Amino acid sequence: MQNKASLEEENEQTTLLNWSGTHSVTLDANNLFEPESIEELEKIMQHCEKNNIKLRPIGSCLSPNGIGFESGGMVSLINLNEVLEVDEVNRTVRVQAGCRVSELLDELRKYNLTLPNLASIAEQQMGGIVQVGAHGTGKNIPPIDEFVTEMKLLTAGLGEITLNQSNSPLLFNLCKVGLGCFGIVTEVTMKCIPTHNLKEHTFVLTRKQAVDKLDHLLDNHKHVRYMWIPYEDTVVVVTNDPTTDPITGQTTSVQETDRFQPLVKLLTELKPHEKDTFQSMGFGDLRDTILHSSDALNVEIVKQCNKAEAQFWKLSEGYTVKPSDKLLQFDCGGQQWVYEVCFPTGTLQQNNGNDMKFMYDLLNSIETSNIPAPAPIEQRWSASSSSYMSPAFDSKREQIFSWVGVIMYLPNQIPDDENNLSTRNNIAQVFRNKYCPLVNHVGKSYNAVSHWAKLEMPQTDEELKELHQSLNQKYPVELFNLVRFITDPMNLLSNDIVNVSFGSPSDHTFLNFL
Repeated sequence: MQNKASLEEENEQTTLLNWSGTHSVTLDANNLFEPESIEELEKIMQHCEKNNIKLRPIGSCLSPNGIGFESGGMVSLINLNEVLEVDEVNRTVRVQAGCRVSELLDELRKYNLTLPNLASIAEQQMGGIVQVGAHGTGKNIPPIDEFVTEMKLLTAGLGEITLNQSNSPLLFNLCKVGLGCFGIVTEVTMKCIPTHNLKEHTFVLTRKQAVDKLDHLLDNHKHVRYMWIPYEDTVVVVTNDPTTDPITGQTTSVQETDRFQPLVKLLTELKPHEKDTFQSMGFGDLRDTILHSSDALNVEIVKQCNKAEAQFWKLSEGYTVKPSDKLLQFDCGGQQWVYEVCFPTGTLQQNNGNDMKFMYDLLNSIETSNIPAPAPIEQRWSASSSSYMSPAFDSKREQIFSWVGVIMYLPNQIPDDENNLSTRNNIAQVFRNKYCPLVNHVGKSYNAVSHWAKLEMPQTDEELKELHQSLNQKYPVELFNLVRFITDPMNLLSNDIVNVSFGSPSDHTFLNFL
């Protein structure tokens, strides 16, 4: 996986790509700003206001939907990445928004502190991971934005503002997950917890067992993750719990190389003349090579690959012990299309079972529609968030939320290769026009909404109508637009996906709100 954007300059034009190469933006190189100080950032904002230049905040370009892209102009805080203060007594850290999660973890380790939860990777910038409402997994652990205790934003309409729960609770809870629309986040202060090891247990259940055991697993393990395998009666379960045990490698019942043999065997059958190269491949490379061995959308190949993957995970059952910040990250695979939705599934005291009903509905729809859906369909859980724009927002803080993500893998881009480009385009068409609408159709009955970093631009008028209905039902859209107009009256910080989703704020926003 690429950990940062690709960048090319031609004729004073700059092209940025997200890490999957699924979204890109080309802009005037002079309008990609990388300030080295807050004072310089203030001057850039003044310059953009005066000249009506867009100033969309961009982080590490990791978001699958390119939510930070804007061809009119962008600003990166990559140079504003300092850890400003670690408070060991109160267990908080104040950090500039351009600091990568991985950089922050390295610094916190010196104080025997770490972050309470992580998303699947740690190369996001701190401003970005908060603004899009990223999450980890754990029934009693909220999304990452809930651990923010204070934040600073540089706004066009109000200048620099400092927000916390005491001085402005409404603005604080609105702006924590602000999608980069209210101001440029320059600093965040986060809660921390002591460093600790986690014991990870990986094991395989049938679908029925996964349903029957879920409540027990959620109640008895700090972190729980399900990986459902389409077309197979297999659910891979990964649990993580604090332990005083020493760090160990992965312990399984078979030799390390034997775990890969189901995939190697299938790939050898598909490409017998290349069998000598397969034994040295890792899991992700084996899966990608199988899926792209012929027609990437061949449902029968996908089924065979999923079957081999189910066998791989059965051979991989076992335990490992590592520091929490090492185990809560995991390999996301190569270039890919991903989509993720979030929905409530009862309360912390009583899961209503919607998480399992959703999965059965989704798998049934995939399998009856013959969607070429590779593994895994990942399912995680979280407690609620107090951030109004979080998919997991709950004013009473009682609900539990389930997050479900689907995926299609892409062959790596090959410049000037028409077959490669055609394959990638075909996968994109099936994913966006068939798979995602199927997920949304199933999700309507469960009040599911998209993860902000994975929301795609509507393809039809009907999709746009459904998006607006969903957003207005879930979020305080009029308040969102009102504060957008106050903090960013020229709408410099937004982009197409934000404006399509919420409209462009104007002075009419006041009348609409009133």
